[in-house]
Amino acid sequence: MLTLKTLQKRVANSDYGREWINDPLMNQDIWELTELGYSSIECRINTRYKLHLDDFSLPWLKYLSKLTIRATARARFSIGRITHRVCDLKFLDKFLKENCCTSPHLLSESLLHQFIASSNSVSRQNTITYAINLWKEEQWLDIPFTPRRLKKNTPKIEVIPEEVLYQVYEKFDLLPAQEERLFRLQLVLGCRIGEIITMPRQCLKNEGSQWFLLRWIEKRKHWRFYQIHPLVAELIQEQQRFLNTTFGSDSDFDKLFCTAYLSKKKNTNRLDKFQISPIYRPKVISRQKILQWLNDFSNLIDLKDKYGNKFKLTSHMFRRTKASIMAYCEAEDEYIAAVLGHSSLDMLPHYRKRSIERLEKESSRLGYVDMYGRITTFKPRKRRYERLAELLKVSTPLGECHRPIMLGDCQYRYACLSCDHHRVTPEDKPKLEADIQRLQEDLIQAQATSSDRRVTEIERILKLLQNRMKGLEELIERTGNPKNIISNNTATSK
Repeated sequence: MLTLKTLQKRVANSDYGREWINDPLMNQDIWELTELGYSSIECRINTRYKLHLDDFSLPWLKYLSKLTIRATARARFSIGRITHRVCDLKFLDKFLKENCCTSPHLLSESLLHQFIASSNSVSRQNTITYAINLWKEEQWLDIPFTPRRLKKNTPKIEVIPEEVLYQVYEKFDLLPAQEERLFRLQLVLGCRIGEIITMPRQCLKNEGSQWFLLRWIEKRKHWRFYQIHPLVAELIQEQQRFLNTTFGSDSDFDKLFCTAYLSKKKNTNRLDKFQISPIYRPKVISRQKILQWLNDFSNLIDLKDKYGNKFKLTSHMFRRTKASIMAYCEAEDEYIAAVLGHSSLDMLPHYRKRSIERLEKESSRLGYVDMYGRITTFKPRKRRYERLAELLKVSTPLGECHRPIMLGDCQYRYACLSCDHHRVTPEDKPKLEADIQRLQEDLIQAQATSSDRRVTEIERILKLLQNRMKGLEELIERTGNPKNIISNNTATSK
């Protein structure tokens, strides 16, 4: 029979055991996370500072659990993961005691599967698999165990519906300026909230007319520069100026977002915080503080969905909404994964499934003409977000931009006529005719002054416009009255 004393001898002879057997931490039941190698900033962000390992009734399992947590911390798993493993191992302790499994030699594969099945939790199975493999590799305890394929539920992709997102945008300015910038930045970048919180104060790099942002990619555990739109750079610069004004440009606070405190008064409603100017401190903001801001903001503006139900806003919804918009607009999977910092493409089919209520997007009528004069049905209509069109679209002086990438920069800036993604409709015909007439007048002047380069450029633009006109005339001929096309397209977009 394997006793605790025998187990301790096995541990003492193992690689990890020799390192930890005499560590005073092994004799304590409350561990500071900083003692496990996590920084005070990581603890503050996650509002987790200690691990409580005093709720075990089986001494041998408590001992093995402590070793498992040490190995988890050594492998630099996140604080969230390490706290989940502590909880799972405590549940295992309770389960084994209820099933009279008080000795290690009674622990079997069937019992472990029974424990996992009691919650059908992927997290619980991952914890057990990690622990059993560790115990076997270190020769502490050898229990045959093969993880079973759990039935996975379709992930709940909680995005912000169009009508709710519209309310949020309309009332964003009720938030304190810093918090407003934080949530706007998360929505446009699609970052995890932890990546926003850890973003360094000096995170911008400028190369000519292009801007790049230094981001921590949580799942891949590395820093990387991403190209961003100049307007996003302006938003970040505004936050940097705020920090310079609040703490001074020589302050050693090195994060982009700090924490805010409110003076506590008796009988003060939580929503009164939006009428009070916060007091900012040079400390990193926590996830809990961000959640409180969003909860109070949702209550303040009485956020509701289209059915009149209260809508609870979370920071991760901004990220999911960004992913959903990109999927809906048919951005490539690899591009979406790169923007979101996914370690794999596994989640993307679920975003696509949600946005393939985009069968709606298939136009049943021919109503668009591209740069070659071809009539096309393609239009990545953003129907779920069309009330936000003015906020999200890239405006063009003529026709519509059908780029699959929203909220990104455009290499054809101010040159829509030469772009494959540009489309015109019969509504644009009068403007096209006026542009052609004006260009023909310019062409006569250029020919008179022998400006060869100007003549070549005007002829090129005229060709592009005439292609479109030819396609529109064919479209109108096929469908009859151009007004019918306009009304039909409008009807299908509702």
